[in-house]
Formats: sequence, C-alpha cells, structure tokens
Amino acid sequence: MTAVAKMPNRKHRQRWELRKAAAEKRGKPAPLYEPKPVSAATRSQHLSFMRGLMKIAADEWKWLRKSPVIKVRKPISKRVRWLTKEEATTLLRCMPEQFLPVVVFALATGLRRSNIIDLEWSQVDMQRKVAWIHPENAKAGKAIGVALNDTACKTLRDQIGKHSRFVFVHTTARKRPGGGVTPAVRKMRVDDNSAWNTGKRRAGITDFRFHDLRHTWASWLVQAGVPLSALQEMGGWESIEMVQRYAHLSPSHLTEHARKIDEVLASNVTNLALLENVVVGEQR
Repeated sequence: MTAVAKMPNRKHRQRWELRKAAAEKRGKPAPLYEPKPVSAATRSQHLSFMRGLMKIAADEWKWLRKSPVIKVRKPISKRVRWLTKEEATTLLRCMPEQFLPVVVFALATGLRRSNIIDLEWSQVDMQRKVAWIHPENAKAGKAIGVALNDTACKTLRDQIGKHSRFVFVHTTARKRPGGGVTPAVRKMRVDDNSAWNTGKRRAGITDFRFHDLRHTWASWLVQAGVPLSALQEMGGWESIEMVQRYAHLSPSHLTEHARKIDEVLASNVTNLALLENVVVGEQR
C-alpha cells in the first residue's frame, strides 16, 4: 500500500527527459525536474491487480494460507468535458492546417489519438466505408470496427496520395530544435502537442484534452438518440458501465416508460375527484 502510494509518474519523467535532451541540444540549461505522483486511477489499478494476484496465490496456487485484505478505493468519476457545436466550429476554424484533418477525423469517428496517428491505409476500406483497429492497438484488447460516415470518408479521400503507408502525415519540412530540417513528408508523432495547443489557444478553449474529442463525439451521438448499447460497440468500450457516463445527456429514451405512470395516476385522480364529489354531496 505504501509503495503504491509513493509511485512516481513515469510518463511525467519521460516527458521531462525529452525536454532535457532538447534543451541540451540547443545549449540551454535543462529544466528542473519535479517528481509527480501517479493519479488515483493508476493507484487503484495497481492495487486491484495486486489484490487479484494475492487471491489467486492463496486460492489456486496455495502459496499463501490466506489472501491479505487490500482495500481499493475506486476513484471518483470526473465530469465529462465535451464541446458544443459552436465551440467545435471555432476550434476547427483555428486549428493549424496540418493537424486539422486529425481533429476532424476524431470528431467524426471517436477514435483515440494513437489510433488515428498510427492508422494505416491497410486498415481502411473506402468502398465498404469501414476501418478497423487491430486488437493489439485497442485499449480493451479487442478489435474495433469503425463505420465511416461522410465526414470521415471525405477526410480520408483528402489524405490519399500523401503517404503510401500512413493516413495522416506531415507534408511540410520543419526545423529541428538541435539544427537541421526534418523531411517534408513524415509520420506524425503521438506525443507532439504543438499544433493542438496552438489551435486551442487561438480558439480560446481551455481545460480540454485531445481525448475529450472522443467524449464530444459520444455526447453528440447520445443527444441525437443513439442507444448506449450501439455507442458501446461503436466506441469499442469494454463494458456498458463505461458508457453510462453519457446516459444523463439524453434521458428521452425513458420517456415512454415514464408515461406508464400517467395511466395509473389518471385513473386515481378521476376516482379521487368522484369521491370528493360524493363527500361534498353528503355534507350538503
């Protein structure tokens, strides 16, 4: 428990090492490293894994006489951040041209950033209007079939001819931090946020991550009446519980069920009115 509580954020360390290397190439002092703890969700995942492992060691492998009690606090779900149609329009208008197709494709398909950046033409069938994410590249470990709407298809058609393998690539050379110039046509980096941050800053949108484009896609679909079961399959979520976060955005699918009480109340109200008339008549 203590060891998990003190776990350092390795991703934060990796980002700092990249900034340090870039600073050294430019002959500038390296930024000061400040350790950052892992999130509550990461701690919860590690404790859940340890608890399961201990249970197997005790019940199946008989390595332990009794599985230790490991309490796991489920992290409180944070609010879902999504864009309104007006905010999305502003963001697209302000996004740098090179990165705009990636953002449009994210809003059209709900795919995660890595799945979009690493998407290859071998994973796309324009005639059938489908794409697919291989199990090893999907978060849930299961293949995801992506139904391509008109917006997604148009975005893909605009990318044809830019690269023989990857769908989304840079087509303009860029100066390297340590000197020199990059190739004009090159694969996009998943961890490069420069264009994304520039677009957000121009649009005046704050507290918004690239992954929130996926929340935006899901929120728009739910508000348009798409059932949660269909949304789960479209987004490749492992369980329906992960889709329940969007249920409050469109409670209209429960309206028909809610109307069942109207029939009961209508008859009761009618009977109550008749009873009141009888009582009033007797009093007279």
